[in-house]
Amino acid sequence: MQLNIHDSTLKRIGFINNDLPDALHYFNDNWHRYLAEGTSTFDFSVNKVNPDYALLTLQSYISFSYDDEDYLFNIINIQQDHYSMQLQCENLNLELISEEVGAYGNTKRHSIAWYLKNVAKITDNVVEIGNNPFSTIDEDTSNPILSFDSTETKLARIISICNSFKAEFQFKTNLKDDGTLQNITLDLYQTGGVGQLRKDVTLYYGKNIDGITSTGDRTATFFNSTTVTDSNNKYNWLSIEGKYYNSDGQLEFYKDAGSNTAYAPLSRDMFPSQILSTSSDQYTNKNIQTSASSNDDLWDYAVSQFKLYAYPQMTYEVIVSVNAVTSALGNDKKLNIGDTIIVQDTTFDKSDGGLILSARVSEQEISFTNPLNNKIIFTNFVKLKSAISADLLNKMQELAKQNAPYRSEIDTSNGVQFVNGVGSTTLTARIYLGADPNEKIADSYQWSKDGTLVANAQEITVDASGISEKAVYTYQALINGNVVASKSVTITNVNDGTAGAPGTPGSDGRSITNIEQKYRLTTSSSIPTQDWTDSGWLTSQPTTTSTNKYLWSITRTTFTKAPLTQDIVEQKAVYGNTGSDGNPGKVVSDTEPTTKFKGLTWKYSGANDITASDGTTILAGTEYYWNGTVWALNEINAHNINGDNLSVTNGTFKDGKIESIWGSNGVNGTTTIESNHLIIHSTDSVANTENTVALDNEQGYAQVYVDKKTGRTITVQVSSQGFFVSDSTGPDVSLTPQGIIQTSKKATVNFGYGRNVTLTRDGSYVTITSQNRYTIAPANGTWLRNIATLPSGYRPVEDVLIYNHDLSNSSKFSWSLLHPNGVIDLFSSGNITTTDYILSSAQFWITKDALPS
Repeated sequence: MQLNIHDSTLKRIGFINNDLPDALHYFNDNWHRYLAEGTSTFDFSVNKVNPDYALLTLQSYISFSYDDEDYLFNIINIQQDHYSMQLQCENLNLELISEEVGAYGNTKRHSIAWYLKNVAKITDNVVEIGNNPFSTIDEDTSNPILSFDSTETKLARIISICNSFKAEFQFKTNLKDDGTLQNITLDLYQTGGVGQLRKDVTLYYGKNIDGITSTGDRTATFFNSTTVTDSNNKYNWLSIEGKYYNSDGQLEFYKDAGSNTAYAPLSRDMFPSQILSTSSDQYTNKNIQTSASSNDDLWDYAVSQFKLYAYPQMTYEVIVSVNAVTSALGNDKKLNIGDTIIVQDTTFDKSDGGLILSARVSEQEISFTNPLNNKIIFTNFVKLKSAISADLLNKMQELAKQNAPYRSEIDTSNGVQFVNGVGSTTLTARIYLGADPNEKIADSYQWSKDGTLVANAQEITVDASGISEKAVYTYQALINGNVVASKSVTITNVNDGTAGAPGTPGSDGRSITNIEQKYRLTTSSSIPTQDWTDSGWLTSQPTTTSTNKYLWSITRTTFTKAPLTQDIVEQKAVYGNTGSDGNPGKVVSDTEPTTKFKGLTWKYSGANDITASDGTTILAGTEYYWNGTVWALNEINAHNINGDNLSVTNGTFKDGKIESIWGSNGVNGTTTIESNHLIIHSTDSVANTENTVALDNEQGYAQVYVDKKTGRTITVQVSSQGFFVSDSTGPDVSLTPQGIIQTSKKATVNFGYGRNVTLTRDGSYVTITSQNRYTIAPANGTWLRNIATLPSGYRPVEDVLIYNHDLSNSSKFSWSLLHPNGVIDLFSSGNITTTDYILSSAQFWITKDALPS
């Protein structure tokens, strides 16, 4: 963006352009646009490396073109040190922000144009009235009778007049081709007329909205019945009859003729003043007053106040992604002041179907050199209901079902593992649409064994005799000739080896291997004595009898008791060294398997999370395996996944965007990766802080820390323009290719005799600027001692003389002598009066004081 420099006649005399290496460059720029004031400010800094900085004076002007519109700014403040200049600009004619208009008494109605020309004193050679939708007839009854009791600037008077007419306004600057001013136009609009209703723009959370915060508050003024009084005692509230219906056709506010009170019945039903009785008055009353120009004004005012205070005050804060502030949106058009758009967040108020807001752009902050500083402030928030009809919603849901992926499963009647080539199992193919728990039947199914087609059926039987070691069975489900689902299962066959010869029993059983199985029955519940002989032990499987209650088995020297509950009992006692684990298996159940071995897979089918016997939290619908000690999450490693959307429990990967939602110990956050940027945002509910990190390959890096208890904000930014650090309670530091800049603190200080100056602390430098009057005329031609004191943080290391002079008469001047202890002495000459404007052009001194708080 090129900035043009104009002299006092608006002749273009230079430019500032960061794209040209030999031109004057600028940084720390902020263009702040305001809807309510119809104007904007522009602040920026330049380094003094390029001599063109000398073109920038308090008599100069700055202009640029944005979105095919011209913007012209007065330079109203310059602060500088040895290295750089900081300039403050405002885009209004100096007469509007400096010249004052007096009180004005009036008893007649007049048009808005009449008030602007005769009461605000704007003239066609300064400002022309452009668009004007209001009546031009003075006697029109819609025009108010306005009086003004005090003196104010022309700009303040313009704002006051427009507010009285419920008008919005914008100043527009038009420049000629040579850069000189053609005219300034004041365009007037009905309320809501500035900007456009951008039906083409919807901002979405996670895409171009970084965050939404809502606040509901009943601690502010609240009432749902009222009596309105005309402060002029001209119009009769008692005679008014009014009814106001909401968008659902409900009577929301009403007043009966002859009644002294207006009511908001819907509010009363939602927020009764007391709940013990429904027969007594349940309204909360507040009487209000307004300056009315008709009976209708009184009713309109009652309705406007009900809208504000008959319900809890809902406020919203919407944080727009910085790349959306100046980007073309909707129909390839940037957002502008006054534009009304839709903000949507489906993750907000999920029980209510998400949050949909209508919001209006009331302020914009734009930085041409550092877009990370771009901001939009919204007002006029209105919570909207979804405009989608039930029929359309059903169609959308049906369409979503039709496009949902199929889930595939395989049921088995006898597992997937055979032993010694004996047995069979039936495999059944099943498919489900999306999350629908009801099975869908395909048009056809195709089963293959190790890649070879074996059957066209939903169900097949596999015999163990046909499996040598293992075989992979796969099915495909087809609908309308297309494969919609497939799944595979591996069937295994394990052959036992021949039994080895019995070993010789050892003395204590600890070194014996390959001992055949022995059984001992007892009717006692106590553990039997260690009897390591064959006496009393059985070599065959026993059967249950009335007297045979317990079966004892022994592994090494450990006794185990089990009651006999069936006629035939099989147990295997393993003696000697630990053998290899059994073949892994899989259990699907809603309870923890009681028999576990290393490699066992358990799919927990319960609906709620549970805690296993080893202390592991078992998540619903999740698979685990027994690692020999604890249940471990059964991870699936996959390669070359091809799919449209991937959604996981604590994050999403959709349409090229990765989002992870995380949190623990009071810290909750979101990590988002999308296109060329990464954003990490977290809140700490314990420390009440907020942290954000943003990384963008075009805009650079930014980190923002917010202490929500105090409002303190610390920002660190790194971009191709340099390194920037700011603290809302401390200094701002910039490191750029042109040098180091430290902007810290400002203070307004009494320099004696009622004259205030502005002191700016930049690192160790203090700069003074001012342009105002002495409210008490100082004595002429003598030193006036100890007239004021500099605050700590701004005191010089040695005596400093500051030269002050009258703007129109250089023979009137004064000297301010500043001492290291802060004491100020004054010497004046030329008989300075209280009507003289005294200028202290930018002068500076060095301080060793600590940075002021």
